Amino acid sequence: VRRSDGPIEMMRSVLIVAVSFCVLRDASAFSPAASMVLGANLRATANIACSRQIRSAMRPALRMAGEQPKQVIDFGKVGFAEADNQMRSLVFQPEGGEIEPESRCRVNWDIKLEQALNDHINVEYTASYAYHALFSYFDRDTVGLAGHAKFFAGQSVEERGHAEEFMRYQNIRGGKVVLKPLAVPDMQFASVDGASDALYAFELALMLEKFIYKKLLDLHALGADCEDPQFCDEIENYLGEQVRAIKDMASYVAQVKRLGTGHGVWDLDKTLGDRVEAV
Repeated sequence: VRRSDGPIEMMRSVLIVAVSFCVLRDASAFSPAASMVLGANLRATANIACSRQIRSAMRPALRMAGEQPKQVIDFGKVGFAEADNQMRSLVFQPEGGEIEPESRCRVNWDIKLEQALNDHINVEYTASYAYHALFSYFDRDTVGLAGHAKFFAGQSVEERGHAEEFMRYQNIRGGKVVLKPLAVPDMQFASVDGASDALYAFELALMLEKFIYKKLLDLHALGADCEDPQFCDEIENYLGEQVRAIKDMASYVAQVKRLGTGHGVWDLDKTLGDRVEAV
């Protein structure tokens, strides 16, 4: 029975080579011819042993199921751990356990002011949302007041700009901006009790501007209570602009009331459109 290549066969080859060296050494002292014969036998035996070892070494580390008993696949020499580490470097994995550091620019920024400013950011966004609803209404083909649509679109952008400015200021003081849900504005501004939709829209705008002004005054008072003069100074930059906005909206309400619901509204629409284009 032929034994398979293994440790026993390798040991037998080594013993044959060792014995052959001993015989060659002893025979060479008596006969040169005998030395040549034994040398040839030694080389042949060594070649056979090496070829068997090479065949054994050439066996693949990953064999198909039919090449081994019991259909076992040998994964022992396949570096899956190293391959897995290489693949992990290709996928973004945020480092766990890290906490956002505290702001380094926060100086005397009271938590009450931080929260109140976030509330006011919501007020500015809500006003912008309401003005955008007015723009959408007047831009309808069934309404056809393009000047009013342009005017209220501009107001929406302005209020959104104020919200962004307050967000920047929050970051300057080292606070964190927290956005909140917005109130959904009414999308229908048809005439009520004989009043025009334009009058309804400007009365709503006047109410919004007054509401924003009141909230700015509340912020200023809170800044004084928290002994933060820089914050009060920042809020004062908006007060003058706000009272002028209130005056403008009140004037538009008065004009629409004088004009009524006829041709005068159309004329005011053209005036508003020209003013927006001029800006």
